[in-house]
Amino acid sequence: MKRYLNKVQNLLFPRHCRTRGVTMGGKGYVSGEWPDILNHGSFHLGAGFCFRSFRTKTRIDVFKGATLSIGDGCFINDGVNICCSTAITIGPHVKIADWAVLYDTDFHPVAPAEKVRSEPITIGKNVWIGARVMILPGATIGDHSVIAAGAIVRGEIPPRSIAAGVPAKVIKTFECADDWVRP
Repeated sequence: MKRYLNKVQNLLFPRHCRTRGVTMGGKGYVSGEWPDILNHGSFHLGAGFCFRSFRTKTRIDVFKGATLSIGDGCFINDGVNICCSTAITIGPHVKIADWAVLYDTDFHPVAPAEKVRSEPITIGKNVWIGARVMILPGATIGDHSVIAAGAIVRGEIPPRSIAAGVPAKVIKTFECADDWVRP
């Protein structure tokens, strides 16, 4: 019965996206609950995506005038929270682990004289984002990089790097072919 329900859910998911203004590059897969999507901007979801949500639903908010682009072949796990107020670009074949958070805005000023900080987030291709990672305004993560569980990313992580900590810092670099896709 569960296998049948997943097939039905996946047939209905494109309609679920269209009614929320999401454009899709092709078919994908949802395992478990559909993500909660609130889209008042531009949201494109690439082909071959996979949302897996059994414990906690994924939440995606795209504010008016903002642009969210999720590349082909991306995997998004339980409880991921994406809040896009300006622009978030996620490259192809990115894997995002449980309860990761991507915010391109601070939502409110830190001090009375300051403006609300909102800066685009860019995540390259074939990046692996560990569980409970926070990616904050202005973050740029290079192709093939790995962000260790629990890290907080603000600023730039170069390609082919492993970054960990608070704030995230490069702890190791590695070599790989540009066309390599993490299994």
